[in-house]
Parts: sequence; C-alpha cells; structure tokens
Amino acid sequence: MKKLIIIIFLIQLGLANAQTCCTSGTPLLGSLEMSVTNKNSLQINFNFNYNSLTDIYDRDIRLNDNTRERITQSAILEFNYGLTHEITLTTLFSYVKQERTISPVSGIKNTLVTKGFGDIIMLVKYNFIQQNIISQNDFSAGIGLKIPAGKSGIKQNNILLPADLQPGTGSWDIIFWGFYSRSNIFSMPVNLISNLSYKLNGNNKRFGVQFGDYKFGNEFIATNGIIYFANKIFTPTFFLRIRNTSNDKFSGGNIPNTGGWWFYAVPGLNISLSDNIIVRADSQIPVYRYLNGIQLTTTLTGSLSLIYHINTKRSPNI
Repeated sequence: MKKLIIIIFLIQLGLANAQTCCTSGTPLLGSLEMSVTNKNSLQINFNFNYNSLTDIYDRDIRLNDNTRERITQSAILEFNYGLTHEITLTTLFSYVKQERTISPVSGIKNTLVTKGFGDIIMLVKYNFIQQNIISQNDFSAGIGLKIPAGKSGIKQNNILLPADLQPGTGSWDIIFWGFYSRSNIFSMPVNLISNLSYKLNGNNKRFGVQFGDYKFGNEFIATNGIIYFANKIFTPTFFLRIRNTSNDKFSGGNIPNTGGWWFYAVPGLNISLSDNIIVRADSQIPVYRYLNGIQLTTTLTGSLSLIYHINTKRSPNI
C-alpha cells in the first residue's frame, strides 16, 4: 500500500502545468510524474483539474489589470501497465475545455469557449534501481512521444483561434523523464521524491504549408518534496515545483510574451478508501513568477483524482 500511495501521488503531481503564453491548455507533461508499476499491474487514474488564470504579470511584477480571465477545465485518463518488474507502459488521454473572457474598461465583454480531445502521450519507463527491504532508493527513467491527436486548427467566424486556446498542439514532441525516491528519511515514515521531465517540442504548420512553422517552447519541470505516511488512511504531501518554458517560435524567430519561470507550492492529501482505491486532492499555489514580457498566468489550481489499482494476473486456484 505504501508503494501504491507513492505511485498514485506521482500520477497526480503537476496536473496544472501548461504549455503556452497564457499558461493554459491541456496539462499533459505534468501528469507523468510517477514511478513504474509492478509486473502485471494496471493503474487507472481519472483526474479532473480546474485552473483559474486572472493574474497578469510583466516579468515579475503583477499588474493592476482585471480585464482578462481564463478558466481551463481538464479531464485526464491515464493507464499504467507493468509489462515486467522493470518496464512500465504509460498511455494518457485528455479532454479540455477553455473559457476566455475579456472585459474592457469601456466596451463590450467578450467570452470565447473552446473544447475537445487533447493530444495523446505514450511513454516507456525503466526501473534501474528498485526499492526493497535492502535498498531505500528507487530510480527510474523513461522516454516517449506526445502524439498530435487533438485539434489545433479550430476557427471562429473563419478566423484561426490562438494556439493556446486549441485543445492540441499539432506537433509531435519527444518526452524525457526521470524519477528518484528515498524512503524512511531521518528514520521517519517520510519519503523524499524528486522528478524531472523535459518536453522537446516539434513544429506545427498551423498557418498552412506556404507559411512558416509554429513551435511551442520546450518545457522543463522539476518537482521535489515529501510524502508523510501519517496512518493507513490519510497521507499528506507537500512539494515544490519549478517550471520553465522557452519562447514560442514562428519561422525560427521568438514570439514575444511567451515562456518564463514559474515556482509553485503543491500541498495535497491522499485518502485510501481500500487497498486498491485512492482519492487524491491537491492544489498548486504560485509562489514566484518571472515571465518573458506580459502574460496572463495561473492564480490557483485545484485537482481531484480517483485511482484504481488492478492486478491483472490472477493467482492460481489451490
């Protein structure tokens, strides 16, 4: 159960991460912060994520501007299957709804809503060091692809909507992933968790073949923190997350007001309903932002998950 709780938490960690100038979109990369699963085990995670964006920053200065708001609601379904004791296969599907509202001081309020299925992620993870009675350490690494299954060319009134309002990115991306855990820190029921992930984004010809390529900025996420096993039912967690994205590009040139650094505090709580069912709730709280130019960014994020663990190999009848 203790190992399951660690895995379940890491499924959840970071679901509020984004990929564009307005820190919105389907939070795919952040949902991959988990270790490998046991052989013949299937873990199913259904997550609902609510992301409110009302803060407008010019680099690290918050502007007194209440004219723009973005609400992103994401549903993510993730499957993790232990092919062997070392290899885990991960597949992730998503659905996203975004609502952008502009309320000018003098003018007409405008609201725009987009929704649809997002891109798909497929990842292979390998466990190099396995945590057991002798070793308190666990280390895994993986590589995978983000497949452009979501729409990236939605139009309104025959006008192509901004890239950060599209359910998909329209690009094939490569994902690199790493995970480390150490149990019983200071001889207490506390586990130290560290996770790194990096997404190398491809190009999208969203403006047509005759025009230049559009490319979202490459994304890096580092998450470090602790899990405290208070008892068999409640497991509080606390993490610090650093996220960085480079500038988006068009025809090889940087797009202004995209990319930057984000620092978050992520408190959470796991509730074990049974040996194979866990409910998790967490929140992502901004601590510091340093953005490239002026951007609308996250004010607060909350998420709720239901995780179910299945051993697909039945024990032989005796």
